[in-house]
Amino acid sequence: MTSRSGTVSGFDEGAILHFTATRGKMAAALRESRAMGRKRSDRRGEGGNQRYHDRVAARYDDIYRDDYWEAQRELGWSYIKKYLPSDYGAPILDAGCGTGELGIRLAKSGFHVTLLDLSQKMLDVATRKAEELGVTERVRIVQADLQDLSALGDGSFALVVSEGDPLSFVEDPLRALREIARTLRLGGVLTATVDHFAAGFRHFLERGDLDGLERFARSGRTEWLAERREERFSMRMFRLTDIEKVVAQAGLTMIEVRGRTVLPLREFGSLLEDSATRRRLLDLERDLSSDRSLAGAASHLFFAARKPVGGA
Repeated sequence: MTSRSGTVSGFDEGAILHFTATRGKMAAALRESRAMGRKRSDRRGEGGNQRYHDRVAARYDDIYRDDYWEAQRELGWSYIKKYLPSDYGAPILDAGCGTGELGIRLAKSGFHVTLLDLSQKMLDVATRKAEELGVTERVRIVQADLQDLSALGDGSFALVVSEGDPLSFVEDPLRALREIARTLRLGGVLTATVDHFAAGFRHFLERGDLDGLERFARSGRTEWLAERREERFSMRMFRLTDIEKVVAQAGLTMIEVRGRTVLPLREFGSLLEDSATRRRLLDLERDLSSDRSLAGAASHLFFAARKPVGGA
């Protein structure tokens, strides 16, 4: 989860938060920008991803402390936990870990986790969390680009998690996926989220930018327009068929793919305040999101893919 403020090909600085070009995150980022300034990650101008995330690292977690983001984390955990190794000694990689929210949760559960991110400042926050929670002996910190995991050995991990859409922020997602596949053990699993292609349309339509919309429709590529020019970077938004194709090209076998979230939970976030209502909504979301025909309603895609035992 390194995982935004900026623009999809012109989202104003503060229009998107953390990593997504979604309407809900745009609203959250706008609120945060009025209070302080803006957000984060990958690489149009070389190094823009790293510079952006270094800048926002210290306040990153505070932006995502509300009922909606708690619900998102709960959903993510429920999708990932069925892929957790039965052996607590089996190593896990959190690829694009950001401030370590998920990876440290895994370490607290007893797993040995490598926290990897491009941003050293994000990793500094993750390190402090690990120290505070007393799990440093189960955590390894690595600063690296997902497209170059040469610091990690072949077949090192039973599970790789990549929450927060970091694969949408690399210049070459296939290269990143091939690197991840290389580090997986035979039979190992990758779980990840990416930005969904359909979530990018609204920005262009609201501005009447038909040229930009046509370019986006052809490529799925847009730009995170941070206010600071040196922090701008390219991002990729995936169709369902796009992510299936690139996963297969990386030598992995898709296990599941689902929209996240297919219910407009951000717009109706007040309903999440009541615990019973929240539980019902999340149960319904988990049920509906497995229906491929509903993926178009989602701003992100969650997927799980396995490295074949026969090798990739």
